[in-house]
Amino acid sequence: MSARFLHRMRLAAERPAAPVPGGVVVRPYAPDRDPTRIPAVFAAAFGAPRWPGDWDRFPEFDPHGVFVAETLATGEAIGFVICFRRAGFGYVSVLGVVPGWRRRGVACALLRSAVGYLRSLGLVEVEVDAFTDADPAVSLYRAFGFEVLRTYEDPQSDPDAAAATRSPGGAGPDGPQVA
Repeated sequence: MSARFLHRMRLAAERPAAPVPGGVVVRPYAPDRDPTRIPAVFAAAFGAPRWPGDWDRFPEFDPHGVFVAETLATGEAIGFVICFRRAGFGYVSVLGVVPGWRRRGVACALLRSAVGYLRSLGLVEVEVDAFTDADPAVSLYRAFGFEVLRTYEDPQSDPDAAAATRSPGGAGPDGPQVA
């Protein structure tokens, strides 16, 4: 496996809000139904294995910082975002949208919910990591107002890394999974 690199990005100038796409609602996390739905969306969004059943038990997990996009017609979960407080700044850990709903404004609506929540906590700085080769993600974050602070090697791309599956909180301070 070859090394992958991440951009650490910081929100510099938030762009004006775009409307939530028609037929979609973004709502707060529902602990009675989302613990199994979010791993399924993750698998569809990233073409990856589902997270383990305890995905929402990582140390920084904040249920108030999780938002789910779903269709109004069927209630199908089509996207999610997880954010939380980290050492004095807000951090967007994972943002995923299923392929059939991409490029319609769902990711932007989810990101706006995450940033709004982090701002409600009084956090001025908001950061995210995006793989340098994930052009749609980097473009989304740039269009939203994020700028690259630095680029670094993903610690989990090391062939000797023990963890085969990522968790929402990442393997360390710089190891999340992002769309």
